[in-house]
Amino acid sequence: MSKRSDGQPRGKYTLEFKLEAVRLVKGGQAAAVTAKVLGIPNQTLDNWIGLSNKGQIKGAGDKPVSPEKWN
Repeated sequence: MSKRSDGQPRGKYTLEFKLEAVRLVKGGQAAAVTAKVLGIPNQTLDNWIGLSNKGQIKGAGDKPVSPEKWN
């Protein structure tokens, strides 16, 4: 498993987890609150939001999924 710069292992998140986190933010919940509740770094959630806007979000070991396939 790859490690972060602080020596901790990187988190692996499922596509469903990422999509739900992004859905919460797009539904009006503050990104910082969502990240805290889910126990993920704010920057990680920001990255997922950016990727979802480009249709490039993917889960651990998955291929990118376009927004049309989310439903």
